[in-house]
Order: sequence, then C-alpha cells, then structure tokens
Amino acid sequence: MRRPLQIAIACVLTSAPVAYADNLDFYGTANGSVATTDNANGLEAGKPGKRGDVFSDIRPGFLATYYAPRMIHELSSEVDFLYHIATARPTVTFRAGWKAFFIPSPRTEATLNADASKGQLNALSASASPLTDDVTSVLPPGRVDIESVTGSQNFSWVASEGSRVWQRSFGRFGTTLDEAAGLEDVTTTSWEAGVALGLDHTLRHDNFVFEIGGSYVHMEKLDPSSRQMGSRLDRQWNPRSVIVWQHDIDKKWSSNIDVGGVYVVPTGCSTNPNDPTGPCVPDPYNPTQTRNNGFFPVFGGVAAYTDVWGRAQVAARRQVTPNLFIAQNTQSDSLTITAAMPLTIFDKDSNKEQPKVVGIGNAGIESTRLIDPTTGNLTSTFHVARIDFGVGWSPRPGQTLGLRYELTYQNGTTAEADMVVPEFVRNTFYFTFSLRYPEDILVKVPRRNQSVRADRKDLAPIGAEPVIVDPTEFLEGGR
Repeated sequence: MRRPLQIAIACVLTSAPVAYADNLDFYGTANGSVATTDNANGLEAGKPGKRGDVFSDIRPGFLATYYAPRMIHELSSEVDFLYHIATARPTVTFRAGWKAFFIPSPRTEATLNADASKGQLNALSASASPLTDDVTSVLPPGRVDIESVTGSQNFSWVASEGSRVWQRSFGRFGTTLDEAAGLEDVTTTSWEAGVALGLDHTLRHDNFVFEIGGSYVHMEKLDPSSRQMGSRLDRQWNPRSVIVWQHDIDKKWSSNIDVGGVYVVPTGCSTNPNDPTGPCVPDPYNPTQTRNNGFFPVFGGVAAYTDVWGRAQVAARRQVTPNLFIAQNTQSDSLTITAAMPLTIFDKDSNKEQPKVVGIGNAGIESTRLIDPTTGNLTSTFHVARIDFGVGWSPRPGQTLGLRYELTYQNGTTAEADMVVPEFVRNTFYFTFSLRYPEDILVKVPRRNQSVRADRKDLAPIGAEPVIVDPTEFLEGGR
C-alpha cells in the first residue's frame, strides 16, 4: 500500500540542508490587460447611457517567499489600477495576501491563509486567468467601494494508513459603499465566522469524506432612502453537514458526489410570535418582523480529468452561502465547465515538458435565490451566465502573453429583492500579460484544498509522487 502523502512531504522538508533554513526571496510582479467592451456601465440594451469603452488594468506588485525546515511562507501584494479611456482618473484597489504551510510532525500538517483588499468592486474587471473560484456570482450594481478581509486555517492528522482527521476554521468581513447623486448612500457591513470537523477514509480507488460544522453570519444594510428596499439587520446560525464520495475511474478520470444540508437559524425573533418566552433579538430597522428557521439541502457532482500538464472538469452544484457583497443569504444552483490544457497543435512537445501555449477557459450558468429571513422561504431569482476563454503563451518562465474573450449575462426579479440587480449583456475582449522577476520561484506553498481525486495526487506539488501541474499558474506568471 502507498504511504500517506503527508509523510513524503515531511521527509522532503525536514531533509532540507541547514544552508537553506533561512531562505528569503523577493520577486517583482506585473500583471494586467488592455481590453475593449460593448457595455462598460452594465446597462440593459436600448436604455440611454449604454456605451462601449476601452480600458486598461495594470497590477504591479511583489511576492516574497520564506522557506525553512517544516514551513513555507508566501506574502504577496499588488495595486490594481483600472483606467477607462473616458474617465479622468483610474479606480484603485489594494490587495495583499499571506499563505503558510507547516509540518508539525510526520503525520500532521497545517495551512494558514489571509487576504485583504480595499478599493472598488466592479463587474467590469480583468484578471490574467479566465478561471476563478466563482465563475458566476451576483454582484451589486454599478461601481461600489469595498473593504474585505478573509482568513482560514486547516489542520490534518493522518490517523492510519487510509484515514485522516482534519479541522478547519474560517472568517471573512466585508463592507460596501454605494454612492448616488442626490440620495443617501447605501452601505453594508457583513461578517461570517465558522468551524468544521471532518474525517477522510481512503480505499484503493475511493475516498469517503464526512464533514460537520457551521457558521455565524451578521449582515447589516443601511438604506436610508430605500433605494434597495430599506435597511435591515440579519443574524443567523448556519449549521451544516455533508458526505462526499470521491472515485478514481483511472489514472486520469475521477468523479465526486456530495450530499448534505444547511439549517438556517435566524436569531431575529422567536419562530412563534405568540410565545413571549422565545429568544428574541429584534431587527432594529424592522422590529415587528419575526424570523423563521429553514432547512435547505445541498448537493453536487463533479466529473474531472487530470493529466500531468492539464485539467478539466464539469460540475453541477446546489449550495447555500451568505453573499456578503449584497448582505443576503442565498441558495444557488450552478453548472460549470472548466478546462486548462496545453495546445499541442502549437507545441508538439507540450505533454512532455513545460508547455508554452495553454488554452484555458470556463462556461457557467447560475440561478441564485435569496433566502427571506422573515419567512425562511426562497424569493427573488437572479440568473448569471458567463463564458470566458483564452490562450496564453509563455516564451519563458515568469512571462506570459494572452488573448481572452468574455461574455457576461445577468438578470433578475426585483419585486421582492433587497437589491435591484440590472439586466445586461456584455462582450469583452482582452490582451493580457503577466511578468515576474526573477523568473523562477524556488519554493511555493503547496495546494492542499479542493482535491478532485481520491488519491489526492492532483494536490502534490512536491515529493516523490507524480506531480499534476495547474496550467493556470502559467497564465498568472507561475512556474
């Protein structure tokens, strides 16, 4: 039987020569794009004010890595200048992130992540890679000032040859400010904190995961002018559990099926308004409203292909998550297709060595419904669709040039929504670039989450086992 991957990684890190114990390296980065769109301000077709635009997105920054026995750290930062040709000055967003990986013992490992940003949230924004964590998501209308901080912690222990026990915690905080001429501002302040415990048990071609946990959510919106249906304060407990079955069909193909549920428990008032002894922390903006609990099933399925230099997957999923940008709990049904593969037609040896030409893209559609905290029912449906694909060419490590096309569609009902979301269609073409100096990164924090294979070999960036490289790293200036 194969030995646990954690032990292999521990041997690599603990056997590092003392001469490299205090290895600190700095890298300069520059990412960006020049693009054109037919709907810069996200307006419905036929409405006055809709216009095309040419814009550029420049993101200078730096990356620092620190490597010592049993630990790796990465610190990154960038400033995003998004400049529209018709505007007098660019919009500026600051971002910073920290990642760390630890091997406390041969059978344990831990990861820490923290990210912060301050600037503006705009649906018309560029990134070097079409692949993102959220292919589709409902965003507030217009250009909104935001501040956000997120963090997470993971710890795992190899209990036996085929079993692993793990624990994770997370937190996120965000504020938004939507200004309007002649009216009072709309602001949101939202945060979420949660924990989870899980158990993995691996057989020869299968892996079974059980997770139980929950989070507390605080979402407050101040809307003095009732531009978005008025002010409100929602506080909720969201306990959840899920069971996952991962199956490796062969060395390249695998599948995932997960089933679970989320129970939304508002703390706004007793579910029985006639029971004066029930717990009640009323919404100060809507003191007469009661709050009702609600159970929501969640489930999903994934079919994935992973090769040494490529990956692709189809995923269908229902999930319940709080959207901090719009300060609402949501239930979302999504279907996404993602792929990142070397284009052998341009590079015959790309499957044998580092590819120089990579095709990457996604297509996704999502239907999102708001969870009414008063009744616990689903209201207000929003539809978001996105097609995004591109080609990246890496003449040498740390340098990537690319072409990219994005189609975005969004619409939604507004009669019951706490936020008016405009309907629009947008086509955008990008020329992208990504640069880094020095070219080669000596060490990186390994990816330890979102495995699609039961044997977890798609998460092994170091060690003796086969390495499955993420092609998106090339489009982002990676190795």
